[in-house]
Amino acid sequence: MTFASLSAEQLVIAQIQPTVEATVAGWTLRPDNALDLDWAPILLLANQHRVEGLLEGALKAAGCADQVPTSVLSVLRRRADLAESRYQACVEMLRALYAEAPDLVSGLVFFKGARLLPLYEAAHHRMLGDFDLIVAEDRFEELRRVFEKLGFWEKPGRNGPTFFGNPRTPRAGCEYVAFDIHLAAPAKYNRSELALDAMWLTESVPYAIGEVPCRGLSGELELLELLVHASEHASSWIHVCLDDDVRLIRVLDVERLCASTTVDAGRVAELGHRFGLAGELALGLAQVEALRGALPPELSVLHEYAAAGAPFVDEVALPDGRFERFDTPLARRAFRTDRSAMALRMVAPDKRHRRAWFDWRHGLTEGQEDVAAIAARARERIDAGRDPTRVGS
Repeated sequence: MTFASLSAEQLVIAQIQPTVEATVAGWTLRPDNALDLDWAPILLLANQHRVEGLLEGALKAAGCADQVPTSVLSVLRRRADLAESRYQACVEMLRALYAEAPDLVSGLVFFKGARLLPLYEAAHHRMLGDFDLIVAEDRFEELRRVFEKLGFWEKPGRNGPTFFGNPRTPRAGCEYVAFDIHLAAPAKYNRSELALDAMWLTESVPYAIGEVPCRGLSGELELLELLVHASEHASSWIHVCLDDDVRLIRVLDVERLCASTTVDAGRVAELGHRFGLAGELALGLAQVEALRGALPPELSVLHEYAAAGAPFVDEVALPDGRFERFDTPLARRAFRTDRSAMALRMVAPDKRHRRAWFDWRHGLTEGQEDVAAIAARARERIDAGRDPTRVGS
């Protein structure tokens, strides 16, 4: 694995792996060079990439913690504690849901953080904001009544609401918990013309969060969702402004899932085409390959998809309808702390503030980010170059 042109500080983050042991084994960071580093940008990058818990654990395991400023270690510890607390608070409320409606909860399909966090060695190794779950449309009203009984309040959403509630034992930083509800399928897949919505329920697998039985997405559907989600964020100008465009934790999720689950890469590609998201899949794979130098071995047969997406990973769609290209390639840009400033310089000076892009995001001013147009060009490269049904041939 190579990380050309990265500084020693950037390498501390770029070389983080899904486990503490693997991170320490691959690090160029050692106790004898830790004193030479500027730890402020390392701390900021750890926050931007959501790897605070893994970084803290690896520093201790590598024997470097005594060479790191105590203020840095304190912030890392607080962020790791927050990750642990958020997860435990969500699990606590999930137990309450299960106590009220065990048959209903056991059929819910969890994905994203709720599905992935248990794959890590410790809950504080992966930050999450909420529990995402899929529910059959004919059982949604039943689920809503259970949430209401437990005192949750509801916020409408594009493909289902988010329910917010107060944990019984509030912890600092997670005074509320959130369950993001997806009716039949995640929003971008819920297209009636595809008639594939039921797949997200029927192709789920038995799962458990803590001691609560439920369902989880199959490895292939989870990987598709991860990669498509990553591509959409990276192509969005607003997400760059939010420091949420490229995050190492999403790559670690892919690596951890591949290492923990038997994955059929051909099936991932097939699903991408069936849902009309082959371009987004290609961009997501290209992002992983750019940040890591290669795809995980389990996905290596999808290199042609990554190659199709590679020419477009530095492009971003702006809310005013324009497309811009970053001068700094993704492999280096991802580990810069000023990505949001780079994005803001793409617009006129009077638009370089949060009020302008909040108005865009909320539809208060005209314009929309056409991230799908970037993915469409990646899809055209796939369709022009090969038979999309033959993977790895």
